[in-house]
Amino acid sequence: MDFDTQPFFRDGFQIFRGLVALDRVAVVKQRLETRLNSALDLMRPLGVRPEVAHAGGDIRALLAAPNAQSIDMDLRVTMTGSFPLDVRLDPVLLEIPHDENLQRVLKSALNTSHLRMHMPPMARFIFPGNFDAGVPPHQDVSYNHHMSNFLTLWTPLVEIDEACGGVTVFRASDRTEFSTQLSALGVWNEGLDTEGLEPVNCTPMSPGDVLIFNKLLIHRSMPNLSDRIRFSMDYRFFGDQDSSSKHYLDLSTGQVIAPNETGRASSDE
Repeated sequence: MDFDTQPFFRDGFQIFRGLVALDRVAVVKQRLETRLNSALDLMRPLGVRPEVAHAGGDIRALLAAPNAQSIDMDLRVTMTGSFPLDVRLDPVLLEIPHDENLQRVLKSALNTSHLRMHMPPMARFIFPGNFDAGVPPHQDVSYNHHMSNFLTLWTPLVEIDEACGGVTVFRASDRTEFSTQLSALGVWNEGLDTEGLEPVNCTPMSPGDVLIFNKLLIHRSMPNLSDRIRFSMDYRFFGDQDSSSKHYLDLSTGQVIAPNETGRASSDE
């Protein structure tokens, strides 16, 4: 099966509907649901209640407090909706990037015959009302200078509508790289100025749908205004002609490549 990726090259982003096999998505979602308690256990000592109706508001209050920076940095990252590292290293999360149709799309978009994926992927759980979990407008390159080039794939594990929220992209925002600095909270970079840019909410989306975008496209998280948790995954891929100075997965061999003595993990190895 061939896939048209011209919209990706023209606009810097593209949504593919029903691309990933639902059984692959389901097993990833189930694993994250079962691991959610381990993330909540880290926050319970701070007073975060585990119920969906309360957790987001409890986290938001803690991160808005004057002493928020005294919270351990790794815990702050978890509070903003990122699963801890041990969850992100779970091999079950690799079910999605092993989907054959997805790999065909990625190879076309990257103009490559072999795929590499940054390790580990990002797994996210966004409670309703946890607005600090929303990443401000940014370019992914600002967080990923270790890769010479790449694209990002975002895929929901639940139904996405305007209430649950997903990703907002800004059309024609990928012409140049913008400088930024870390926000006061220390988790995200300060949001980029999007005045005059055209926002496109990537809604609705369903499990099995994927959004891909290039490293320069400005985008942001939408707030979760629903009454349910938003589970999602995002993965970053690069091809034959590019390299990384951090661990990556060679999807053709299943081998995780570590940086060598020069500090690079090259796709030529």
